[in-house]
Amino acid sequence: MAPAPGHPAASGDEKAPPAPGRRPLRRGFQAFPLFFPAAAVYAAVAVPIWVLEFLGWLPAWQPTPAGWHAHEMVFGYALAVVGGYLITKGSRGVILTAFGLWLAGRLAHFGPGLPAPVAIFVDLAYPAVLFGLAGLPFLRAAKSWRNALFGVIVAAFLLAQGLYHLGGAGLLAEGEERGLLLAIDLVILLLFAMGGRLIAATTSGALQRKGGHLTGAAQPSLERAGVLCLIAVALLDGIQWGLPVTAAFSALAGTVIVIRLVRWQAWKVIGVAEASVLHLGYAWLAAGLLVQAAGRAFDLMTPLTAAHGAMVGGLGVLSLAVMGRTAQQRLRRPLGVPPLLATAIGLMSLAVVLRVLASLAGPTVALLAGAAAAWSLAFVCFGVFLLRLLADRPETPPAV
Repeated sequence: MAPAPGHPAASGDEKAPPAPGRRPLRRGFQAFPLFFPAAAVYAAVAVPIWVLEFLGWLPAWQPTPAGWHAHEMVFGYALAVVGGYLITKGSRGVILTAFGLWLAGRLAHFGPGLPAPVAIFVDLAYPAVLFGLAGLPFLRAAKSWRNALFGVIVAAFLLAQGLYHLGGAGLLAEGEERGLLLAIDLVILLLFAMGGRLIAATTSGALQRKGGHLTGAAQPSLERAGVLCLIAVALLDGIQWGLPVTAAFSALAGTVIVIRLVRWQAWKVIGVAEASVLHLGYAWLAAGLLVQAAGRAFDLMTPLTAAHGAMVGGLGVLSLAVMGRTAQQRLRRPLGVPPLLATAIGLMSLAVVLRVLASLAGPTVALLAGAAAAWSLAFVCFGVFLLRLLADRPETPPAV
């Protein structure tokens, strides 16, 4: 969900023209009208299925329900959002092929068991194509580590997927957990880095419209510190070493986000919905990292369980806000947070509160069911909002 090369947010200027040689796709050839609705539908359906499995009300699709749940939230939902956002250039055939590979990976997890080599190939195909279409252009065009980072993150999803399958094949001890934790860490790193671009630019613009001024919006020193902390978390999770040290780096990264929000003076643009929803998602990411750090440091929960705050809150809220904003930008609609999108983000916030309580107090039926219901309803609201936008139906004037 980081800005693609040539994307306005990549330079921190939302009104910047496309980079030379990167002609915008015609509307019918864009990736987001395929990937964003598919991501919303998949997220709305997959989580309730997992909860019903966990409660024993449905037969398990796989021997480790928690494993497929974590896997699909990253490689299914999160990478669909990344694809819709980052794939900004390609023919109809290329985009449909990428989408077909993503869909094949999802069907492989819910369909009949495939031979191991076939399952591995299907699972690796979409991340590999995503790197070719989105990650590689970042690396080729990068003039600084901040741009190159996004290409490296996309490439690292292939490594995470590889670790996951090496564990499943019995070739790497704890390989499945290592791969899942690494993939989750990469999503968090991507969300953090995105804040240095999209949120800073949006906040600066909102303050200017209110007659204010924001000095040093990019915060390069804090960005470097946060990136280094999150890279350390990813590396330590990948080798499964030093749990207390990993917790410390998670806590530092969460603290960096809090400092960034304070320096962005987020409270001054509370009335500007398009900025506030991004701040809310970033705040949830910080809270999730701090909960994750506490859970690991004091052995309150497993590392995968501890990641729910950052994933449900940070990924859930920020992905909804960014998908909504991206769709409005690419369809040339006024930027804002209409009622359906605002409702979706509110429901997602309820979902993270209930899910974190379930992690801390114990996964009761009421808390898990409530979190799953709020999560799914959030995506239903977002899906209706997105379909109306794509169909050019009149929409309630954006909130400002």
